[in-house]
Amino acid sequence: MRSLIILLSLLVFTSAAEQWALLSLGQDEKIQSYRIHEDGTLGAPHSIEVLGAPSCMAVSQNHRRLYVTLKQSKSIAAYRIKNGGTLELLGETLVGESASFLTVHPSGNYLISSYYQAGKAAVHRIKEDGSLSERPLQMVETDERAHCITLDPSGQFAFIPHTRPNSIHQFKVNLKTGLLTPNSTPKLQREENSGPRHLTIHPNNHHAYGSDEQGRSITSYLFDSKKGTLKTVETIPIYPPADFAGRHSTSDIEVHPSGKFVYLANRGYNVIAPFRIDPDSKKLIALTRVLTEEVTRSFNISPDGNFLLAAGQRSGNIATFRIENDGNLTRLGTTKAGINPWWVQIVELPDHHASLTLGQGTMAGEVTTTSALLQTRLTQGKHLQADGDLPGAPGLVAFQWSRNKNFTDFEQSPFVKASAENDFIARFHLSDLKPNQTYYYRAFYRGPDDNPHRGPTCSFKTLPGKSSAEPVTFIVGSCMNYNKFLHGKSARSSGPLTATPEDKRLGFPSFTAMKDVRADFFIGTGDIVYYDNPFRDAKTVPELRKCWHEQFRFPRMIDFFSATPTYWSKDDHDFRFNDSDHTSDALPHPQTGIDIFREQLPIVPAGDSQSPTYRTHRINKHLQIWLTEGRDYRSPNKMKDGPKKTLWGVDQLTWLKRTLKESDAKWKIIVSPTPLVGPDDAYKKDNHANLKGFRHERDTFFDWLQENKLTDLITICGDRHWQYHSIDPSGINEFACGALNDENSRLGRKPGDQKSTDPNALVQQPFISPRPRGGFLIISASDKLHFEHRDSQGNSLYQTSR
Repeated sequence: MRSLIILLSLLVFTSAAEQWALLSLGQDEKIQSYRIHEDGTLGAPHSIEVLGAPSCMAVSQNHRRLYVTLKQSKSIAAYRIKNGGTLELLGETLVGESASFLTVHPSGNYLISSYYQAGKAAVHRIKEDGSLSERPLQMVETDERAHCITLDPSGQFAFIPHTRPNSIHQFKVNLKTGLLTPNSTPKLQREENSGPRHLTIHPNNHHAYGSDEQGRSITSYLFDSKKGTLKTVETIPIYPPADFAGRHSTSDIEVHPSGKFVYLANRGYNVIAPFRIDPDSKKLIALTRVLTEEVTRSFNISPDGNFLLAAGQRSGNIATFRIENDGNLTRLGTTKAGINPWWVQIVELPDHHASLTLGQGTMAGEVTTTSALLQTRLTQGKHLQADGDLPGAPGLVAFQWSRNKNFTDFEQSPFVKASAENDFIARFHLSDLKPNQTYYYRAFYRGPDDNPHRGPTCSFKTLPGKSSAEPVTFIVGSCMNYNKFLHGKSARSSGPLTATPEDKRLGFPSFTAMKDVRADFFIGTGDIVYYDNPFRDAKTVPELRKCWHEQFRFPRMIDFFSATPTYWSKDDHDFRFNDSDHTSDALPHPQTGIDIFREQLPIVPAGDSQSPTYRTHRINKHLQIWLTEGRDYRSPNKMKDGPKKTLWGVDQLTWLKRTLKESDAKWKIIVSPTPLVGPDDAYKKDNHANLKGFRHERDTFFDWLQENKLTDLITICGDRHWQYHSIDPSGINEFACGALNDENSRLGRKPGDQKSTDPNALVQQPFISPRPRGGFLIISASDKLHFEHRDSQGNSLYQTSR
C-alpha cells in the first residue's frame, strides 16, 4: 500500500545570502533540499530520511520550525530548520487522521490543522522547543471535505473552506487559548457545485480570494476585518478551450506579496491563470494564462515577489517562473523532482550572522484624542551593510502600551507579521484611548532565535481635543536630503557643508535641536526622502525602500520620534522625482510612489489602500489643522492654467471647503507640501504659487475664503528650501519651514525679484532667511498663535504672534 502512495511537498525559504527548496517525497520517505540560484534554477539535491509518507507542510512565522503531515502514520512531525537547509527532528505527534492542511497561528503558539476525510479541525499547542502538545487543545466537528485553514493576519479569525457542502466555515480564535468558536455568521454558504477549496487574504486585510474546485473558478470576497466575515463579490470561471476533452479542476491560489496580482492553478487544463487586481475596486482583470506542469496541485510565490514555483503532481517536475512587473509569468526552467509532487510553500530565512533588532526605531503616527498608529521595522542589525542598505528580518511583533511608564498595567496587541511583502514593517492601530493623556509603548518581538525581545520604551500624548483649552506646541519640517547631507558637493549640495563626521554617523542636527523643544507632535510636510539625486537615482521598489532604510536608522531621528508622534505628507521627491505628476512613463510609476509612501510611514492602518491621505485633526479648543495631498490627484503640470486644472482634485477641494466651513476653531491651519503664496522661482510650474502652475485654483480658493469670511486661515508649507513668512494681497499668511539640513538649503526669492513669482512685489514678507541654513518651524496654539523659525542648531531667527 505504501508503495502506491507517493507524495511530494515543496517548501522554499530564503535568506539574505541564499535560498533553498525542501522537497518531501512520500514513497522515498525523505526530504530533499536544493539550493535555489539567483536565476530561479535549483542545484543538486541533498536529502534526509523522513518516515511516514510526508505530505502537506507549514512553517512557523519565525522561519525556524517546519510542521509536516505524515500521511501513512497519521501524525504530524515537527522539525527545526537549520542553516544550510538541514532539518532536525523535534518530535512526532499522533493525531489519528491524515491532516489535509496545516497552519501556524501568527503568535507562534498554536498549530491548527484541518482533516478532509474526517470533516474536522484541531488545535495543538506549540511547546517552547517547537514540538506539539501530545493531545489537541480542541477538536472541532465541521463538515465533510474540510480542505484548508486560513487565518487573518491578526490571528483573531479562521476560515475553513469545504468543497462538498459548498461552504466556508467562519470562526473566532481566542488569542489567549487558541480555541475556535463559531463566528456570529458561522458559515458562508456558496452556490451549489462551487466547491470552495483554498482561500487567501489580500495584504490590505479587506479582501480575500478563493479557488472553487468544482466550479473551476476564482472568487473574490469582501473581508470584514472587524467582524471576521466574508461576503462574495464576483466569481470568474477558468475554462479550457472548447476542444479540451479531459477532466479539470482548480487547486491552489495565491496573492502576490505586492497585493497587485493573484494566481490560480487549474489541474487537468494544466495552466496557471494570473489576474491583475484593480487597485480601487479590487476586482480581477485576467492576464495571460501559462502552461505549467501536468496536474499542478500547488504552487508558491517567493517573498520578494520575483519567482513562482509550481509542482506537477503527475509530471514529477518543479517548474520555475519569473513574475514580470505586469504580473505575467515567464517560464525559466524545470527540475525533475520525483513522483507525485504535492505541496509548495515559500518562506524566508534571514541572515543568521545578523542580529534581529529594531534598527529604525519605533514611532507613533496620526494620533487623535482616542487613537494612534504604532510602527516599527524588524532589521538585521542597526548599521548599513556594504551595499548601503539596512536589510529587514522576518518575525512577529506585538505592541504593549500603558499609562504607566513602568508597564505595571499594560495592554498588548495581537502579533503582527513582519515579512518581505511589507518590507518587514509592523504597524498596529490603537483605539479607545483617553484624550490629553501620555501613553508609553514598546515593541515586543521575536524572530529566528525564538527568544522574545522588548524594544525601548517610547511615548506619545493624545490630542486634547475640541473640549480642551490645553496649549499645544508642534514642529513642522521638510526637505531632508540624505545624499546632500552625506556627500556634499558630489550630491549637488545647495547649502553650506556643515555636517561633521559625528553628524554623518548620528544624523541631522535639527533633530537634536527639535528634541529640546519637547513638542507635542511633528509634521513632516513632504520630501521626507529623496528618490532622485545625481549621487543615486532610485527607481525600483528595493531602491525606493532603501532610501527610507538609510535615513530612518539615524540615532537622532530614532531618539526624536520615540517621544514625538508624527503626521506625514508626501511631495515630489518622495513620490517619484522633481516636480513629478502622473504624465511620465519613467520609473518609479505613480502608483508605486503612492504605495511605498503608505507602506513606509504610519499614516493609515497597515494594508489600507483606500483611505485618502488628505485629512483634518482637531487639536484643541482653539486649533484645527488640515493636511492636504498634493500629488495623487493633480492635473499635468504643463496643462494650461484655468478652471479645469487642479492640484488638489475635485473631491479633496470639496472636502476642504466643507470641513473649513464646519469648523468652529479659532485658528485654522492648512499644512501643504507646496506653497500657495510664495514667492517662488518664476520658471516653475509645479505649485499654487507658480505663474504657469495652479494659480487659478489658488485664486478661486482665496476668493472663496474671503466670501466665507475665513481670511484668518493660515498656510504652512514645505518644498521651498528657505524659511519665510509671507502675506498674500488677500490677507492670507503663509509660513515656510525650510529644509531640515543645511546642505539642502538655499537663498530664497523675495517680493519684487524679477526671477520670482511676484515681480511686482504684491506679497508682503516680514521675514525671509538671511542666509542659506537648514531649520524648522515651531507653532504654539492656545488662545494666541505663536510662530518661531529656528535654524538647524536651534537658534531663534524670527518670531511672531497673532
